[in-house]
Amino acid sequence: MRTRKKVKMMYPFWVHTTKMLKSSKSISVEDLHSISEFSDEHCHQKTPKKAPGRTRWYICAIVTGLLTLLQANVHVYNFTVLCMQEEQALLTKAQENGSANSNTNSTNLAENFFNYDKLEQDLLFSAAYIAPLPSTVILYFLTNRSGVKTTLMICAVISFLSTFLTPAATHYGFWFLWTARFFQGLPAAILSIVVSIVTSHWSTLPENGVYVSILAAHYQIAPLLTMPLSALMCSVGGWSSVYYTQGAITAIFIVLFAIFYTDKPSDNKFVGRAELKAIESGKSLEEKHVEKSKTPWVAIHKDTSVWAIWLTSVGGTIGFSIFLQYGPTYLNKVLHYNLSTTGWTAAIPYIFSCVARIAAQPLSANCSFLGERLAAIVSTTISQGTMAICFLVLMLIPQDWSSVGQLCYSLVIVANGLNGVGITRSAQLVCKQHLSFVYTARSFYNFTVGLLLPILVSFVAPNDTHREWTTLFLIIFCIVFVSNLIFIIFARAEAAPWTVGTAEIDDRSENDMEEQKGQKIVEKF
Repeated sequence: MRTRKKVKMMYPFWVHTTKMLKSSKSISVEDLHSISEFSDEHCHQKTPKKAPGRTRWYICAIVTGLLTLLQANVHVYNFTVLCMQEEQALLTKAQENGSANSNTNSTNLAENFFNYDKLEQDLLFSAAYIAPLPSTVILYFLTNRSGVKTTLMICAVISFLSTFLTPAATHYGFWFLWTARFFQGLPAAILSIVVSIVTSHWSTLPENGVYVSILAAHYQIAPLLTMPLSALMCSVGGWSSVYYTQGAITAIFIVLFAIFYTDKPSDNKFVGRAELKAIESGKSLEEKHVEKSKTPWVAIHKDTSVWAIWLTSVGGTIGFSIFLQYGPTYLNKVLHYNLSTTGWTAAIPYIFSCVARIAAQPLSANCSFLGERLAAIVSTTISQGTMAICFLVLMLIPQDWSSVGQLCYSLVIVANGLNGVGITRSAQLVCKQHLSFVYTARSFYNFTVGLLLPILVSFVAPNDTHREWTTLFLIIFCIVFVSNLIFIIFARAEAAPWTVGTAEIDDRSENDMEEQKGQKIVEKF
């Protein structure tokens, strides 16, 4: 049946060609073009349009999973340090009672390697945030030169090795553990770059907001993975099993990424023509080739709306990171939750934060009556306003109000999920094809915050008392409030002048190039 239909569709084409051959002994170039147009018109007249495939969403899932693991490997120490300290405390108590035995191998290791002073603990917290500072710029240029796949593969392998070898590194002393932490943090410099470039290459324009929200949700999913996993594995197999488990999962996603991901959808054998057409539809020259656009460094740094994005992001990062890095410590030391409860209590808010981040993007897009600028401001103000109020409440409540403290902790985490929506939307509209550079700079500033935050905590709350944390919350409240005020004043939602005409490549898809090559061959014939 299919063959008969095809013959019927092609019949007018052969009649048209036969008539031309009978009337003339030779065929001109114009005749060939008319034959081609005639055949295209009749062959595609009754061909139904195919629905785009789903490969881009499988790519989104794999990349999000890999980014989540790389981020989780950075944060795994934030919880396992409590397990290490508990083992150290048990050993000390056992030695004081004269009942230490040779069967507690991990505890004996704790005697030599986990008895760190406050400065050494702060250095271990900061180590993962030192590496991204010098590597951010290097990885940005490497990504533009070699592509996302090569660069992310290198970073992922580094993260896998440094995580898997962390238990062994602790046996050799403090600086070996610090080095492992350093290399765990190094891949974090590329995460924001990957989010922006993968979205530009693989997302369709209508799905852009949801696509970038899912990729960016790795920041919320990572603690959701590592905290309950750490709580479970610490009680079952010891703290070292957490590193082995996360390392193994990281290796699985590295393999999946290597098999299925390509830098260009047109190079991916799993992408059909209909899906490729949907991905490329409506994209400008700069958006199709975002990594090959000239970066107007000076113009970007002179733009007040870009600085508003950076400063607001830094304020939100400080509010979020205080609980991302020290949340388990705060719940355990100040609110007095036990370790098994701490893992799940610290992780649950990240579920709602992740849902809020993904759901808020389409909701924000549907608020067209507000306008893009006002929608971004409202979203960011709701997020950072909620964070500021929570820190204000934490300053005022007494120490025995642990339930209120837990509620405020949870609201800060959930509010951070909304924070990225307004900032990201404003950045997309203002920066266009230069979003990857703006995200890279934002990552640099955020990593600087992550590096300085342990110093601030060590200075303000060295003993983890309720009064010390109250002072710390006051400082963070002021930072979050001021940064949000800056965004309200300077936020913008239209493309900046420096986004126009900065691409230096041919504005043709691979399909267009193949068609034009075919036309040239016909013309030569």
